[in-house]
Amino acid sequence: MINTFSLRKSLLRTQAITIKFLSAVERFLWKTSKNILNFGLGRRINFTAIRKISVPSVGAQIFLNIAGGVLISVGATMIILADIGATTTDVLLTGISHQTGLSIAAASFGLLTILLLLLGCIRAKVGVGTIVIPLAVSTTFIYSFSIIPNPHNFGAQLIYFITGLFVIALGVGIGASAGIGMGAYESICHRIAEGRDWHPQIVRLIWEFIILSIGILLGGAFGIGTLIAAIATGWILKYMNSAIGDYLLGRRIRTNCETPLARGYEYVQSKN
Repeated sequence: MINTFSLRKSLLRTQAITIKFLSAVERFLWKTSKNILNFGLGRRINFTAIRKISVPSVGAQIFLNIAGGVLISVGATMIILADIGATTTDVLLTGISHQTGLSIAAASFGLLTILLLLLGCIRAKVGVGTIVIPLAVSTTFIYSFSIIPNPHNFGAQLIYFITGLFVIALGVGIGASAGIGMGAYESICHRIAEGRDWHPQIVRLIWEFIILSIGILLGGAFGIGTLIAAIATGWILKYMNSAIGDYLLGRRIRTNCETPLARGYEYVQSKN
């Protein structure tokens, strides 16, 4: 009798744990699918999903674009050097490099030229950031592979890969936050969706799958890291977006209240 009771109790506990586990997996998959729809599969992110930061001048906005582009390129370089699977666009770039013998930088400039021609042909919206960010990315590729050393063991490869993901997400957040132009991929997909009356997020995902497929066919650096990046980038950007939003809200509260709370500020009341 005691053994039967203990067995039943154990089965109920196992069932409860299983239900919780399956529920957690379901929530993770649902939130991940939303992140992928919102942000995309790799470093070419949906810029309109990034919170904008109010900056005082065009020069400051361009600076954010350049800084973001440099960080994206450094992060992408680290992931490519990690050699466990590149992000979507970098699978294509490494594939082009593999087939033509061009450097990653030259392949990036070539792809950028094709994208700009396509943008012109379909009359897509082009902002300053649409050009500045990918130019900064491609230019940084010229130097990043010679400056950043190759990882010499699997532990270093993992560190490179994880760090690269966060650096890319930081670069995307900084570059897109200026709000002076969509990403090139996003602008093309937005124009296609607008002309066909399709959902822009679905068009972007189809576009990214096409880019990824071409890169794989060309022998690009596809691997388990590509799949991890597709899942993780959206999560990282989601929380980065929240952090940026919290900072902006906190900044407004600190500086707009009657007695600003920000350190270093004093509120001088006029005496009537």
